[in-house]
Amino acid sequence: MQVNVHKKKMGEVETARIDSGRNKPMSITIGIPAYNEEERIGHLLNELLCQLNSNVVEIVVSDDGSTDRTSDVVLEIAEKTGDHKCEVRLLKGKKRSGKAAAIDEILKTAKGDIVVLMDADMRLSRGCVDRLVEPFSKDKNLCVVSGNILPLNTQGESQFFSFASNFQRQLNDQLSRKLVDMNTAPKVNGAFFAFRRRVISRLPQTVVSDDEYISSRAQAQGYKVTYVPSAVVYAKDPLNLRDYLSKRRRVLGGHFLIRNTLHYIVPTTRIDLVLPELGKLSARYWRKSFYILALMIFEGLCRPFAFSDATRGRVSPCYRVESSKFDVMEKKH
Repeated sequence: MQVNVHKKKMGEVETARIDSGRNKPMSITIGIPAYNEEERIGHLLNELLCQLNSNVVEIVVSDDGSTDRTSDVVLEIAEKTGDHKCEVRLLKGKKRSGKAAAIDEILKTAKGDIVVLMDADMRLSRGCVDRLVEPFSKDKNLCVVSGNILPLNTQGESQFFSFASNFQRQLNDQLSRKLVDMNTAPKVNGAFFAFRRRVISRLPQTVVSDDEYISSRAQAQGYKVTYVPSAVVYAKDPLNLRDYLSKRRRVLGGHFLIRNTLHYIVPTTRIDLVLPELGKLSARYWRKSFYILALMIFEGLCRPFAFSDATRGRVSPCYRVESSKFDVMEKKH
């Protein structure tokens, strides 16, 4: 079911006009797949509405069969924002089918030349959407742009898992910067990235790593992929060992599934690329050597299970980790 709420006017927002390279402004669709996010979706929409630029033509929330008030919150906020010109659309799924299915619903009706996808449990930095889409106006062959995910710091968090979150996010950032310098496609952060709509019109519902699937499709068509470190959003990572191992196993399983089906190797699964950057970062945090060793052991344990899951087709498209959901009162790093 699709619900439309039309906006008539746009509040005055000081943002740059993003052109397509043909003196025609690029239109932007912001897509948000969501499942049971009533406590966070409203916060995200309010943050977005405060920094929309004139190129954003719609915000599309694809509710993947939520059993809470996610859809109601979206409609309530949409009705209160009549001074914005963009159209707010709610796509309501009848049952939970997974993130890929929710994204596919967005792609079916997206109006923008550029589609920005973000998770519903994100916190935004000011101007992050503008920074993310700006490179498209400079290179017509650039078709996928990844944002930078930083961890939310939470008081009372386990010291180990707080370190694990920061360490792995920094490692991904460091590796992505290096790959861009090498004119190689970086790892795309699925929680916040953008792509030209012409790259892909549908997303198979069995896809687990939607970010790397879209990246691989773009590269197969001869397009470029890049990374913008200044396009920052914030996310919370798992706070206990069970959730941490579960998430790593699923992430790796999705990457191995991409390799098995599309014959594309995700950069973060390449030991030859990761080890040098891991060494540099480990040297910086040498006082935390025990923590780093533990992370390496956990990674080593997860990889064979993830590979087995991918080989046997047992990586579920539906997944959720409650300990990685932030409280709206938590502050950004």
